[in-house]
Amino acid sequence: MRRVSICLLAFPLFFQTGCQSQDELKQEKYFVEGYQLYTEHCANCHQTDGKGLEALYPPINGSDYLKNKEKIICLIRYGQNEPILVNGRRFNRPMPANAQLTDIDVAEITTYIYNKWGDEKVITDVKEASKALDLCRTQLQK
Repeated sequence: MRRVSICLLAFPLFFQTGCQSQDELKQEKYFVEGYQLYTEHCANCHQTDGKGLEALYPPINGSDYLKNKEKIICLIRYGQNEPILVNGRRFNRPMPANAQLTDIDVAEITTYIYNKWGDEKVITDVKEASKALDLCRTQLQK
């Protein structure tokens, strides 16, 4: 009897969390895959907590640099060779390009970063990432 009542109480909770909308599922997919890609390609320098590495690599967590998402998208794919100013501190180490990352990879990493440390609760769609990457490529070719 006790086991049945526990199951009956748990069933609505399971049913409620198990029925996500397509948008919620897409957001979760982008976030999880973004986390995996961030861990593989970014965390070595920016650390798993996003706080960077002292004076060597800038923080993402709490960074004023997150104000320009298009620039972040560009940095993820194309890197940066000149010094960067983050939260009033200068970082001189270059950020290597990640040319092997696809547009969807960049969108997922961006979604993870902005959902984790940028106070967003939406995805950075691959269309948005592709548009920003096309603009970057055009500017870099000049």
